[in-house]
Amino acid sequence: MSRKEITLFGFNLTQKQSVQIFILSILGLFISAFLLMTMLSSVIMNSIYYDPYYYPKDFYIIRMIFSMLPYMFVLFGLFLLSLYSLIRCRKIAKYYSPLIDPVFKPKTNSRLTEVKPNSIAQFCPNCGNLKKGHENFCPNCGQ
Repeated sequence: MSRKEITLFGFNLTQKQSVQIFILSILGLFISAFLLMTMLSSVIMNSIYYDPYYYPKDFYIIRMIFSMLPYMFVLFGLFLLSLYSLIRCRKIAKYYSPLIDPVFKPKTNSRLTEVKPNSIAQFCPNCGNLKKGHENFCPNCGQ
């Protein structure tokens, strides 16, 4: 599985962007789950302590559920969106390779061009440290 195949809503993300969206997705999951549980607990508590003796023909619980339904749909949608973003960003960050990441350099006419570095990993013959494609000398031993 390559990094190019995994997108978030059709957008290719870098590792830094996917980590930031991952953190926001975790926050969205906790906030939406907390608000959904708060709404459901109020419905449960009102159904437990509802006394039909004082309101015999009143459909209070049904009206309360219908009044909360739009908010529950929005919070459930936020929960699903956060869960989807969490899963996709985790996959993007997991399969991210810095050797495939394009480097953007502006030209004189202010257009961005894509320049790909050497996709083959190079190792120092002296110490075995990983060298990036644009480095002529080893950053560890100077060979």
